[in-house]
Amino acid sequence: MATKTRADLLKRLDPYWKMEAANVLFVPAFLIWLSDWRLSWITLAPMVAIMLLLVIGTLYWRGKVRQLRGDGGDFSVLLRCISSWRQPALALTLCGCVSAMLGWLVPSWSAGLADRNIATGCAVLAVLEYINYYHRQLQHFDNRDDFQRLLAGKGFRKSWLARDIEVLNRPSTSPKRLDFD
Repeated sequence: MATKTRADLLKRLDPYWKMEAANVLFVPAFLIWLSDWRLSWITLAPMVAIMLLLVIGTLYWRGKVRQLRGDGGDFSVLLRCISSWRQPALALTLCGCVSAMLGWLVPSWSAGLADRNIATGCAVLAVLEYINYYHRQLQHFDNRDDFQRLLAGKGFRKSWLARDIEVLNRPSTSPKRLDFD
């Protein structure tokens, strides 16, 4: 693997937080438009779960970029906050899955097939975002080295947020290195 400079890393990572922030608005707006404004409550929980996870991603990547630039302040404070949102994000994601499932079990609770499909899609996306941030890096299409690693059969690596939280939670005798390996 080629040696990456801080500038290379910043160039690759800086757009992430902007993309996540834009998607907090664009994903729900697109789905509402796609449904022709006919969504019911079954879509609300999984859609809110996606939005929360995108906000978490926005804050994390912006904080990470600022840390790499040397103007991030106390990155560990942000990580503690994001870590504390882990359980609420999981609970909301699971509620979204139940909500979407209820739309299929009791079709009269939904606003129609589009509503049930969008609720299901949102639930799946929320689960994938949760895993991608708090457990395993699922996104491999935007970085050649990551994609080659995946194709080589080395599996999914621990997500960068999960690694940073792990370092943050190490006993205080360990050095607190919050960066990319």
